[in-house]
Amino acid sequence: MIELEWLRLYRVQLALRTPFRSAESVQRKKDTYLIQLEASDGATGWSEISAQTDPSYWPETVATCLEIIEHHLVAQLRRGFASAYEIHDALVAVKGNQMARASIEMAFFDLAARTTGVGLWYLLGAAPERTHVSAGVSLSLNENVADLIADLTASRAAGYRHVKIKIAPHHDTILAALTDYQDPSGHRIMDTLVLDANASYASTNRGDLASVDNLGVALLEQPLGEHDFVGHAELARHLRTPIGLDESIAGVDDVMTALQLGMRPTINLKPSRVGGYVESLRIIERCQREGLHLRIGGMLETGIGRAHNLALASHAAFDRVGDLAASDHYFAKDITPAFALEPDGTIARPDGTGLGVVPDSAWLAEVPCREIRIRY
Repeated sequence: MIELEWLRLYRVQLALRTPFRSAESVQRKKDTYLIQLEASDGATGWSEISAQTDPSYWPETVATCLEIIEHHLVAQLRRGFASAYEIHDALVAVKGNQMARASIEMAFFDLAARTTGVGLWYLLGAAPERTHVSAGVSLSLNENVADLIADLTASRAAGYRHVKIKIAPHHDTILAALTDYQDPSGHRIMDTLVLDANASYASTNRGDLASVDNLGVALLEQPLGEHDFVGHAELARHLRTPIGLDESIAGVDDVMTALQLGMRPTINLKPSRVGGYVESLRIIERCQREGLHLRIGGMLETGIGRAHNLALASHAAFDRVGDLAASDHYFAKDITPAFALEPDGTIARPDGTGLGVVPDSAWLAEVPCREIRIRY
């Protein structure tokens, strides 16, 4: 039984090396909070709020997560928990608000793993032999063709073998440039290229995606709106390019909806977007049963969030490379030891108990902290 005593919120503000642009927003910094749960015996677990400061990607924001955590979710922590599954069942009393719930549930998973002396990956049922996870880098939406090609070439030269490029309607010059792109390594790049539209296309302009279909890329991710399952199913019947779903997937029920409409999408799983690890494991089980491809998604996380993603991505069910880049791709200095890109294009899964990493103690001593006593 784990009896929780404190919940702490640490403010994070890290400038990105370069602004990150997608079809719906531009981010210049990671502005969020770390979550620390402390048990009565002094053991702790860590996570982060993965939401953005604006609701352009997902309805939740950092501010709404704070409101829900402080005024609703902490009230659900008024007893001890024998397992992370019990805390999940307590938190779902608060409807929706997946990212807020995930920040507490995922910290509890880390705490539970540290308490039992195992790695978080072990608690998640990941593969013991999968000590390294294939890295993938996501490139910002860029209307300047020369800059985009330079970024793509630099990413390939750095060792990334899988690249995601953000796209949006009316950027046909970018697609044309990709058609003509010659990879310096001589390898065919289209087989490892993902195009992410972030729900920026509409069902009515399906013809605009014909040029995407002609590229022969590995995946077209979330071309239509997050609720447009019917449109995605129709699109999947007309395109040769495999379709991936990201924003559409808020839980296992959404996977079932896609299947019932005849789709067999690649699922971009972001554990924070679906409410945490318990729902993530349900999605993983369903994808394995149905033979669906899985990839891990990213939200420009700090080292804490990146460690969580690496632990989950080492599950054998993830058969497609996700959005896991090295720390230095995003930040000049992270709040944990940096995750580096290995020569073979992988990133090492954190070793040790729990997440395998904790925030830098000097950094923690300097940033604002809000302490909330958990009362029984």
